[in-house]
This record gives sequence, C-alpha cells and structure tokens, in this order.
Amino acid sequence: MTLILSHLSRVFALQSSDRLVTRLNTGQDPTPFDPLANKTIVYLARDAIVAMSYTGPAYIGQLTTDDWIVQNLTGIDVTEAFGTRTGILPRLFDIGRALNFLLQELSSSEIAQQNINFELVAVGWQWRLARRAPVGRFQPVPMAWGISKTESGAFEQKVERLPRHWHWRNRDFFNAAPAANFDKSQQTKMFDEIRADIGTNRPQAGQDMADRFERATADAIAAASASNGFVGPNCMSVVLPPPHQSTSVRVTFFPQQEHTAQLVSKKFAPMTYPAAYTPWIVGPAIMHKPSVFVGKGGWDFTLGAFVVKLNGPDGPDHGLLAAMSSQRRPVRPTV
Repeated sequence: MTLILSHLSRVFALQSSDRLVTRLNTGQDPTPFDPLANKTIVYLARDAIVAMSYTGPAYIGQLTTDDWIVQNLTGIDVTEAFGTRTGILPRLFDIGRALNFLLQELSSSEIAQQNINFELVAVGWQWRLARRAPVGRFQPVPMAWGISKTESGAFEQKVERLPRHWHWRNRDFFNAAPAANFDKSQQTKMFDEIRADIGTNRPQAGQDMADRFERATADAIAAASASNGFVGPNCMSVVLPPPHQSTSVRVTFFPQQEHTAQLVSKKFAPMTYPAAYTPWIVGPAIMHKPSVFVGKGGWDFTLGAFVVKLNGPDGPDHGLLAAMSSQRRPVRPTV
C-alpha cells in the first residue's frame, strides 16, 4: 500500500508519494519490509511528460512493480547491469498508448488474480504532435490518467482520464490514491493550511505556488504515516511546470529524518554523507534507474528537451563533489 497525492493546475503538475512497502501477516498489523522503495517514474512519452506512481503489490514476478512498469514501457530488460542507459528504446509510446498498453499487460498479470487493490496514477502535461509553436490549441495542457483495480474485482476496462480541456472550467484537480488512506478530513486540513499560508504570504509566481503545495503534500503524507501503518513518512515529489514556460522538472526527496550513504574505496576510509534518492527517469534516449546520491546541490539529467533536476541534500562545501549509485532493491520475499 502507499499514499499518492497528485495536484494539477494551469501553472504546475505535482505528484508526491511515500516510499514504504509493507508485509501483511494474517491477524497482525502491517510490518515494514522496504521503507525506501521506489514507486515513481518520470516518463517522457512522444506527446507528454508525466510523473506516475502506483499503489498496490510491490512485485510482479521477480521484478519490483516500478521495474516491471518500466520494462513494459520500454522493452528493455531492466535486470541488465546499468545505472544509466542511453540509446534508442525498442518501445516509445504516446501517453495514451503507453497507459493502454500497461492496462493490457496488468490485466493479464498476477495482480489481476489477487484480492488486493491497485492504482497507477499519472499526471503531467500533454501536447499535440504537430510542428507548431506551443500556443493556442497547440499549447500543452495539464492532464491526469489512471489505471485501477478494486480489491475484489478486475481491472477497469478503460484507462481513466480527465477531459482534454477540463481546466477551462476548473482551476485545479486533486487526487489521493488510495482514497481510504487520505480521507476528507485530512484533505480539508491540508487545503485549509495551504489557504492560510497563501493568505498571509501570497505566492509571487507559479513556481512559488508549486513550492507551497509540494511542501504541504509532503507534510500531509508524513502526518498520515503517524496513524496509518500502510503509509511511510519518507516522500518523493515531482513538480512539472508548463513545458511552454519551463523545461525544468524538479525531483525532491523529503525524508522524515536525515538519510546517509557511505562512500567506500580501497584508497581511503569509508566516509558518510547526507543522501537523497531518485525515481526512475525514462525517455526516448535515456533510462536512469532509481539511485541514491550524495553531494551538495543535486544532479541534472537531460531528458529530451527537458532537464530533470534532482534536488540534493546538504553536503560538504569542499572535498567530495558528488557520487551516485543505483539503489539496491530487495528480492521478493518467498512467504
């Protein structure tokens, strides 16, 4: 289980997700299995850029569910030994085809036979495939898509999506998945706090507004984890501004407490630094596996015409500049 909070507006798209994977034992409360599991993918399709996260079973076959999703989206064997892979992908979909293909594959996967709910939520920006300036009807629009399965039922037959021009009549869109992990009172509390913050210190730009919502969703996930054993306190957040205004996608890891990683070498004694984590980053010519990194300032990854900016932890001001390693993923438990 998990908690995914997604928010869309005309000035930003945001998705925040916790990182906890739990184990269920009959008659007992859920116990943590992997507190730092990746559940998020930044995906550049032919006609969209999105953040997508899932809630539900953490494994399909021997692959973690995020690895399984990426393998199906790209046609690349993700068990190959790479941290970052460059080159043309065997599969590159437009976003509609990508989600429909995932629904098709999920419907024939082991999850379809399990009595457990599953949701995949994708939010971001979609544009028309035309060689025109991104203005008027060719301007990218904020969009959301969803694949879902109830605990006792089958997958929905169609990918759910917002109407293309939903934002003409609505200022924003908010979604919590699964809804049971973030009830109406929790939503009301979060939005009341956002309104109070805006009322006392009005945002100066869309980025400032995105910052407020990002912090609020991360705090809301941490607060939910205090009373819900299925939700973890560590959060991964992705902010996507309108592509016709900015091509910088921001990824931030919000930990409950400082996380560290140890740099090991034969040439010097092990050194410990503050650490952060990355999601999957997937596009036409690049695949980057979920990783742990250290170093002040963060990293930038080129993703087509976009730059994915990985916000880093506070690191040393001198000496080590940065280091990164693919995140080790635990093997699927046998029982």
